[in-house]
Amino acid sequence: MRRQPTFFVLDDKMVAVFSVEKDNCKVTMECLFSKTGIEDYTIEYHGPIEKKAELMNLAIEEAHHIFETNILTV
Repeated sequence: MRRQPTFFVLDDKMVAVFSVEKDNCKVTMECLFSKTGIEDYTIEYHGPIEKKAELMNLAIEEAHHIFETNILTV
């Protein structure tokens, strides 16, 4: 189940803050969106280094989902 991210407006861009969790690991992501897609992001990771790449990929996939379902429709 996906939780609704928190949204902020920055000039003409949208910022979404959300978390992805898996196997006791957590990524919190702040993602800056323009009208064409992801422009920039920051990631805070908590968990073993071996899972970092996997969780970062899940966060980026979630960011693309947020863009398609929430940003494109605005």
